[in-house]
Amino acid sequence: MEKWVEPEHRKWTNDARRGRNARMNSPKAPGCQTPARMFHPLRRLRWTAWLPLLGVFLYAAVLARYTGACAAGSDSSGYLNNARLLSEARLTVPMRRVPGMDPASLPSYTHVPLGFIPNPDRLSMTPTYPMGLPLLVAATARMVGWDLAPALIMGLHALCGLVVMYLLGRQFGLGPGWAWIGALLLGANSLYLMMSLQLMSDVPATVWLGAAVLCSLKSGARWHWAFAAGIALSVAVLVRPTNLLGIVPIGLALGFSLRRWLLLFFGGLPGAVFLGFVNHTIYGSILTTGYGGFGWMFSPGYVSSTLLHYGHWLPVLLTPLIALALGLPFLWRRQPVQTSVLAAWSSTLLVFYMFYSVTHDDWWYLRFILPAFPPLLLAALLVASALAARFKLTWQPGWFALATVAILIYAGVCFHHFHVPSAGRNERLYPEMAAWMKTHLPADALVASMQTSGALLYYTQFAFFRWDQVSPGDFQRIAGACASARMPIYAALFPFEIEEDNWAAFRKHLGSGWTQVGAVRYVTIWRYDPSGTAK
Repeated sequence: MEKWVEPEHRKWTNDARRGRNARMNSPKAPGCQTPARMFHPLRRLRWTAWLPLLGVFLYAAVLARYTGACAAGSDSSGYLNNARLLSEARLTVPMRRVPGMDPASLPSYTHVPLGFIPNPDRLSMTPTYPMGLPLLVAATARMVGWDLAPALIMGLHALCGLVVMYLLGRQFGLGPGWAWIGALLLGANSLYLMMSLQLMSDVPATVWLGAAVLCSLKSGARWHWAFAAGIALSVAVLVRPTNLLGIVPIGLALGFSLRRWLLLFFGGLPGAVFLGFVNHTIYGSILTTGYGGFGWMFSPGYVSSTLLHYGHWLPVLLTPLIALALGLPFLWRRQPVQTSVLAAWSSTLLVFYMFYSVTHDDWWYLRFILPAFPPLLLAALLVASALAARFKLTWQPGWFALATVAILIYAGVCFHHFHVPSAGRNERLYPEMAAWMKTHLPADALVASMQTSGALLYYTQFAFFRWDQVSPGDFQRIAGACASARMPIYAALFPFEIEEDNWAAFRKHLGSGWTQVGAVRYVTIWRYDPSGTAK
């Protein structure tokens, strides 16, 4: 019988396989059993991938270091008090009143802290602020507890905002480097970072609206993304009702596809039903919110000053690069849908808040237009990318590194100039003040407050009243009832409440007889003695 000879090509294949197996199993060879071989994929990971990951990690560290997400002033205490009510399946909370006093004998807001409005019975009160952020905090608190939930929810939103910004850049046709610069510009600006260190709705509103626009754009390739866009838009509106303006850019992204519009509708329907139920239950109408009628806060008279405010502060917060966004109309012929979406997204918010009474008051009041920052940055980067292509400037790692360093240096200067780290530290003063009062004040004390009223409701069991809501006659009745019940009266006041003008207002409302008994940083604690004099 003729001896079988292995074909030459198969012999080569088998020899190669046997050699590879021998190398893999050899303890001396750099096979998969050695650490170097095990982490070989990480060694091959490009710097353009691990550098952004490192940046996100460092950003998270900054947030953790400086966060002050807690029940503090009007907004943050309102959100946290509301979250606690929602976790208990309640929409109202009893007022903490002076025993023996008829509630009808006092102004309706006497025992109502910041962030709440009184109910018609004058015995209970309901939250003012939208339900979206409190819902997210309450859900998170069930998993990690109330101490960690506020900071965690704000930190996650801040980080997700960077991811959404990067994905939006890629969706609008930017290369990875340009998209990364967009995320860096958003996260590094002082306003975005400052609002991430407090329990405020501005950053969550920005993230959810950006996610809704991103999903609506992706629905052009896969229609089921329209359902996700509806969910994201409903959350964005629950967080901030004015995000309903986002339906304009989202509608442009969806186009004339009936299927995608139906999916958007059904995705947002549960959130709309919940919002209507809450509004009808506690405010009497599905179209009424806790803000009540606020038309008086909008006027054409604010437009000119707000435009000047935009022109001054937007280049400061978003760097002078933002001026390139004015060239967006020149890209319309090549990218009509993308250009229209960006123009509608930014202009609807900018124009709406031009008429708002407080937008122009200070630089940090531009937080109301924070959801317009992503489209403004994307527009500027699209124009910059088009100019680079026009002049045949290719994206090089050196340029990438230089741009990153320049943005970080600029952000660092603004970080200290605007005292961004103090935002979280100032917020943490409120729980510190509440802890001191629980230790040093009698448990049955009545506290006169205004700025601290929301924190007192959240952190303590003290009864309190708003000094800014009562007249001298009202206070005398309160003091008489407290004297009969042997209930001591104290006050917790911020510096602006006892400055020369406001101290006169305080004494006009509550009279003399106040003696300072303590202080927590710059919050002073006072005791009332009707037989003494103010000190």
